[in-house]
Amino acid sequence: MHPPLTLSKHPLCRQNVQNLQKCHNTNPWYEKWFLGKCNREKWELDECLKLQKIFKARENKEKGEKYKERLKERQLFEKKKKRNE
Repeated sequence: MHPPLTLSKHPLCRQNVQNLQKCHNTNPWYEKWFLGKCNREKWELDECLKLQKIFKARENKEKGEKYKERLKERQLFEKKKKRNE
């Protein structure tokens, strides 16, 4: 099962989202459900969403490391400031 498919939340998978929505709109419900007409598009979207999740996790980790570094620098600065007072 995939998350709600909005193009703004999934910029890296934009084409895959559009392909799946197009498949859903062009095929009758019984073909989608019983014959698996849109399975390939869904599998491609699932793979893309996995890659996007990994990409976002790396990006967030880098942001967190930068934030921790800034916090350490600030704490050192405040310690030095207290010593000088």
